[in-house]
Amino acid sequence: MRKFNVHLVFTLFSFGILILGVNLTPLFDWDELNFAESAREMNLTRNYLYAQIGFEPFWEKPPFFIWLQALSERLFQSHQPWVYKLPNILAGVFAVNWVYHIGDRLGKRMLGGFWALATLFTLAPFIYWRSGIIDPIFNLFIVLSLYNWYKITQANLKEERAHLYYLMVGVFLGFAFLTKGPVAIGITGLVVLWVTATRGKWHEILTWKLILSLIGLCAVIGLWVFPLLQSNGAPFLLEFIKYQIVLFKGQIEWHNQPWFYHFVVLFFLAFPASILALPHLFKNQVMDRNVDIWNLFMRALFWVVLIVFSITTTKIIHYSSLCWWPLTYFGAYQVYLIHTNRWHFPKWLILPLTLSALGIVLVLWILPITAHMDPLPEWIWNKLDVFTKGLLENRTSWSWTSLLPAALFTFWFFAWWILHLIGRRPHAGFLFLISGLVALISHITLLPPVGNLLQGKLTQTIKNETKNGVFLEAWHFKTYSLYFHGEFTAKDFEQLKPEFPIEVNNPYPKQSARRSHAMNANNTDLIKVITKNTFTPDYEFDRKFTIDKKLGGYILWRKRSVQP
Repeated sequence: MRKFNVHLVFTLFSFGILILGVNLTPLFDWDELNFAESAREMNLTRNYLYAQIGFEPFWEKPPFFIWLQALSERLFQSHQPWVYKLPNILAGVFAVNWVYHIGDRLGKRMLGGFWALATLFTLAPFIYWRSGIIDPIFNLFIVLSLYNWYKITQANLKEERAHLYYLMVGVFLGFAFLTKGPVAIGITGLVVLWVTATRGKWHEILTWKLILSLIGLCAVIGLWVFPLLQSNGAPFLLEFIKYQIVLFKGQIEWHNQPWFYHFVVLFFLAFPASILALPHLFKNQVMDRNVDIWNLFMRALFWVVLIVFSITTTKIIHYSSLCWWPLTYFGAYQVYLIHTNRWHFPKWLILPLTLSALGIVLVLWILPITAHMDPLPEWIWNKLDVFTKGLLENRTSWSWTSLLPAALFTFWFFAWWILHLIGRRPHAGFLFLISGLVALISHITLLPPVGNLLQGKLTQTIKNETKNGVFLEAWHFKTYSLYFHGEFTAKDFEQLKPEFPIEVNNPYPKQSARRSHAMNANNTDLIKVITKNTFTPDYEFDRKFTIDKKLGGYILWRKRSVQP
């Protein structure tokens, strides 16, 4: 088949399967709602210079991904979840085509085809391509930058000009910076140093052409920084840098995890790529000059990311998501070697494959079965915290379809496992189909009721109250649902006559919206407060507020008509 036709098939298939049912799953608090709300506020205020939440500066993120979401929202004039997930869906379609192109450039179209399959259908990447999270596009830019450095190594071997590749390294690195921050430069730099030291080709770094990379990097970052400095001054950039330092030092307590956290996450969530890739993560198992340097790049990327983010105290699933790229590549490479009879399927992989699959099976069964239990067994109930009990007390009955992912994964995987044990040796590529289809069915049948359980009551209450003209505040817990589903505007805050009014000519609004308007005596009674059910009111709060309604894990408070 002609390469163009292959790309056409990949484009139509990947877009169709990534967009299928994506609107059934809500945007999850915090991250997805955080970025979607920033995009919504960008369009409302027409302020595209920096991210904001509650119409105040949001220092934590640069704006590129939010620009993409804002563009999608303006194009489709909708606040549906799929609008904010569309940038990642399109990035997923591009990634599937691009990895096939890399395989073709390596002289191995079949390897490119298997990598496209792994990129689309590995468990966690499939879910993330259908999400509103920054990381898929951030990771894509980093790998694009590294691929251009790989092309530098090939150009030098062939004694060809590499000027454009040096420039594109900086350009893609600049877009990665604009997407999430300076960590992109650190990760890319460490991988390049690793590869250069291993190959001993220091002239690829110690050259004036590296200035082209710096020019590309600065030019792209300058698209944001120069207009921001000229119009609004330096405070946003200074606060942004401070936050990056705090993040790296691990001073965000609720994200502190043990050092082996990312090993466990990758072992289970990157099924089956994480297991199939194991033989190739330490050295080349098959001598293949066409791919040995690219294998070195992928291996260096995996270990740099895993080591760096295992050392840092702050740990989130997203941080090791860049490891999915080398894992899907080596997983695909394993399938390619077996398919072309250049290597056999290692029998010892059956054990980690089984352990990883068992972990997934247990989670897929336990979630819906627990949700169907009414009441929960006492030995489970007694171990739950007050907030979780509140969520479960108001849960609605789940459809039987929520059991489909567990049933299908159990049948498909263990059928593959038994066939392998009796010597039938089913194709290893079927493992990717199994994980991808289960991920798709989970996204359609399992994640919607999970989202409803976690935030359904809160979301519906916010929508109902704000439609009735009520101004809501969240106390003692963090949520972005309030602004997004309440569809707040800047005028909502201006009309409250806060104690600390916003200065009209201030380039960055003061943090007045994060202070309490509900405690201000000048405000009307059309203000209510939402807290978790673990909140203990003090005397001043109890004197002014009484419970309006209980919302499972949350409580809605209203002002007392007559204060005692």
